[in-house]
Amino acid sequence: MKLVENWRSVLGGAWSVRLMLVSAILSALPVFFELVSANMLGINPVLFAAIASGASALAVVARVFQQAALSGALQKFRSDDGGGVRVRKRTLGVAGMISVVAIAATPLVSKWEGLRTEAYQDVIGVWTVCYGETKGVGPGDAYTVAECEAMLDAELRDYAVGLGKCLKAPLPEGAAAAFLSWSYNVGTSAACRSTAVRKANAGDLFGACDELLRWTRAGGRVVPGLVNRRRDEHALCVGSLVAAGLSR
Repeated sequence: MKLVENWRSVLGGAWSVRLMLVSAILSALPVFFELVSANMLGINPVLFAAIASGASALAVVARVFQQAALSGALQKFRSDDGGGVRVRKRTLGVAGMISVVAIAATPLVSKWEGLRTEAYQDVIGVWTVCYGETKGVGPGDAYTVAECEAMLDAELRDYAVGLGKCLKAPLPEGAAAAFLSWSYNVGTSAACRSTAVRKANAGDLFGACDELLRWTRAGGRVVPGLVNRRRDEHALCVGSLVAAGLSR
């Protein structure tokens, strides 16, 4: 005989095992009642036999279902905001959730910036490397993938700090990530001077999201890649506002 590969997780987390243990404990109680009168305890041993039988039957059913850890189930229960009263998802300013926004924006930024481990010139001739990094980049520069990822994380955090100085409106995580992706592309100074930020701070969040669609030019001409990127950022921005229970 050989133990199954996941025997530790089965013993520690399978509901069928837990139910069988309950059944075994309850089944052992009649032995206790032989030593100590059930009448003395005011308990009917037949009740325990019935519970033990039920637990045994449930153990068979539980064994054929995919198991879920109790801690995971409790965590899901605690985080659930459903029920009779709908709770609006918490929103914060960009400056109040720098790490969260930087992480949330990473997939969007990396998708549109693309990864190039060796320096190249972008569409307007600026030397660029990794995920759109331009600071101090020159011909011949090269980085590993891990270095590029670390660079992107650090840059997004820095941009979040800069954007947070002018963008004060509370935003859902998705909208904040969309604005961070946009500012990383156009620059913090341009973002902070924009109508998008002014509208957001004035409470017109949907109008602010719509403003992102206007930023499609580089070098004085419309760039198809920027058009598509702005559409992605706009969809994320508006979608998060709707998900947070807001409407135009």
